[in-house]
Amino acid sequence: MSSQMIAATDVSIQKIKQVFDGAFMDTQITDDGKLAVTKDGIKLFVSVDSNKQLITYLLLFGSKPGASMTDKLELVNEINTSLVFLRAYAFDVGIAIDYALPYDGGLPSQQVYSAYNWLMKTAVAGLSEYDHKNIIP
Repeated sequence: MSSQMIAATDVSIQKIKQVFDGAFMDTQITDDGKLAVTKDGIKLFVSVDSNKQLITYLLLFGSKPGASMTDKLELVNEINTSLVFLRAYAFDVGIAIDYALPYDGGLPSQQVYSAYNWLMKTAVAGLSEYDHKNIIP
């Protein structure tokens, strides 16, 4: 993978896709313009907000049937208290974990992939450590 600089004005979902494709990742652009990246059965969504100059990485994890909202909220609160730079929140059928990468001064292409790796590693390790009630399969 090259470590070329992407100018802030050139950051787009297509450019981000090229970075992941260059790393031989399984990618596709969704109907709503996000990039879906799948690895080891885990799908992550990437979006670009050019107005805020942010790339957002989003992981969705379904919860086990019968998991209460209270249990999910306890889990995301523990993740949010214990882990920095990411945000976890609960929704009706699971939890989401996201991370925002600013690119106002441009973006090294390596950082696109590096941020993805960091979020995947941190989120999966955080779930492993803090999901005491095993609500995420």
